[in-house]
Amino acid sequence: MDPRIRCVAVDLETTGLIPGHDRIVEIGAVAFSPAGGVEAEFSELVNPGIPIPRPASRVSGITDDMVRDRSPVAEVLPAFLAFLGNAVPVAHNAAFDVGFLAADTARLALAAPATPVVDTRALARAVFPGRRSYSLESLCRDTGLAAGSAHRGLADAHSCRMLFLACLERLAAAGARTGPADLAAVGGPVIDLAARAPAALATVVDLSRAIEGGADVEIAYESARRERTLRRIQPLSFAIVGGSPAVVAFCRLRGERRTFLVDSIREIRAV
Repeated sequence: MDPRIRCVAVDLETTGLIPGHDRIVEIGAVAFSPAGGVEAEFSELVNPGIPIPRPASRVSGITDDMVRDRSPVAEVLPAFLAFLGNAVPVAHNAAFDVGFLAADTARLALAAPATPVVDTRALARAVFPGRRSYSLESLCRDTGLAAGSAHRGLADAHSCRMLFLACLERLAAAGARTGPADLAAVGGPVIDLAARAPAALATVVDLSRAIEGGADVEIAYESARRERTLRRIQPLSFAIVGGSPAVVAFCRLRGERRTFLVDSIREIRAV
């Protein structure tokens, strides 16, 4: 990578794991170049407009009192996008951060750059194979990188920056291609921050509204065997199943509580 290229490491703290349902509560970012060090920092708490669940608050340390008088994401996100500019975005487990940023970018009709996002977790898997954990905290601890307070936006953005530089140095020493597009493709299909919401975002939003209103919806659900059934369900909550978002609901067809993968819901409509 050209050592003069401007990069921005970013980390989000959120109320949960489901873009379109959960909300951003903090954006931390640091602008840097591979050769010139840190150029600038961005750190903003965000009022999510909903209570922060206790499990999320325990992880990040961010409480309702801390965000009550802060600006909403509609004001903070444009400022972050201006800070990002045309820099190369870098994030750890980038799909998570991109999912939330893309969801809000699309919802607010904002323009975001289509620059490929570099995922430091994917880079670390290539550079440090065979590890049990590829969490940012674990990688920084075991590789001797000085990490700040884990699970706060700016501190984790700095940790992400240091891990990125460590991976970049090893890849360059091995003779690997280290252009932004090359690095962004290490973990598989390239993702970007363009205003392109996750495919399941509309479904999540509809399910979220049904949960809030206690209403039933009708879904066309496709099983793992490609069998499609029409179900009337009452969505109750969201969960993560096998790394994918799912909705826990009372299924009128089965007469019991069932779990449905969001990505397997082909159609949804209110009833």
